[in-house]
Amino acid sequence: MAFEILNHTADLGVRATGRTIDEAFCEAARALFSVMVDLDAVEPRSEHVIRLEAGSCADLLVEWLSDLLAQKELSGLVFSRFEARIRRLRDRALLDGIARGEPLDRAVHRPAAEVKGISYLGLDVRPIGDGWQVRCVLDV
Repeated sequence: MAFEILNHTADLGVRATGRTIDEAFCEAARALFSVMVDLDAVEPRSEHVIRLEAGSCADLLVEWLSDLLAQKELSGLVFSRFEARIRRLRDRALLDGIARGEPLDRAVHRPAAEVKGISYLGLDVRPIGDGWQVRCVLDV
């Protein structure tokens, strides 16, 4: 499992990989929050349960990251640990997930870039070799 932050015009690109699509989605979430805070400083004290549905796995990735970002804005929580289970049901992609974190503490979490949203630009979810890769662009 791994993620990488990519330079992209005025935004930041994210490419995340995992042995499974679930792991790749979790790595993308880690990448999102690594741009905003020091991940190692975020303790998993609170849980946010997520259930999402979309027309494709790519759309589901945007929904997943957008939900996490919205939760940060609404509750003040920042996350560092993620679980996701993705499955297909007929023509829909479904995600059941949990994000774990704690309220933002500027002194502890050292906030950096502010992510405003998740773009459909460069959006991609695909199997690669012996795993999965997901890509998206963060609007900063």
